[in-house]
Amino acid sequence: MLSALLKWGKKVLILLLMAFLLTTNIGYTQSNDYIKWDVGNTIEVTQIQQRKYDVIIRAGEWANETTAKPGKRAYVNNQSINIPSDIPLRNDHDGKGFYISEADINKKIAIKTYNELKARGVNVGLQIASGKSEDLNSAARIANRSNPYLYLSLHHNSYQSNSTGYFLMCNENDKLGEEIATRLSNAISDNGQIRQMQNRKNVNNYIGELNHLNNTTVGVLAELGFFSNPSELEIICSDTYTDYVSQHLADEIVNILNDTFK
Repeated sequence: MLSALLKWGKKVLILLLMAFLLTTNIGYTQSNDYIKWDVGNTIEVTQIQQRKYDVIIRAGEWANETTAKPGKRAYVNNQSINIPSDIPLRNDHDGKGFYISEADINKKIAIKTYNELKARGVNVGLQIASGKSEDLNSAARIANRSNPYLYLSLHHNSYQSNSTGYFLMCNENDKLGEEIATRLSNAISDNGQIRQMQNRKNVNNYIGELNHLNNTTVGVLAELGFFSNPSELEIICSDTYTDYVSQHLADEIVNILNDTFK
């Protein structure tokens, strides 16, 4: 009888522990703003601590290709493209050759923008995904824990080999988001390399990421050029372009914060 009760009690404890793990966010800080969350059966890795940020800069997509296709790819086999050493050439496991991942260039610009804002004294968080579980809607859900004033998600586009230009996006009925997207777009319009296109609002529900933000957060998504255009790809990856974009985005974000909270 006692043996049966002990076995039953052990099962109850195991079930209670499993229920706790499935319903509790467990976080631990590894370094700086980096934190890992265990939420149910999914692992979400982000550089957002459980504290308030005024601005969150998100590097769109993810670099881990074992989970799913990590955003857009630009295959560079037999092409003479000058790519900086900090942009890795990845070898496609499907045998298609070497490619540049959108996630890597998104990350490069996001980190530079984050550092620029940090240097200007902005209370900013950096969000970088490691897999599909943290992409799009869940990225916004993670950011909501910090309830920022501005959430800026950085991406690059792909369509045809002659497609060119950058544009920013916001939710369709978000007047403030439209205003801020316009300001950020104009801030980088004089880059001298990639032309400015008309901003867009809620195109084909592509920016569902922004729809999942808290209603107190202004959400903007940037498409900073076309990966599918070889000549534009070389510009996008260059230090000249990434430095210009990050510096001018940071400058305008500071202006926006000063105008908002003065």
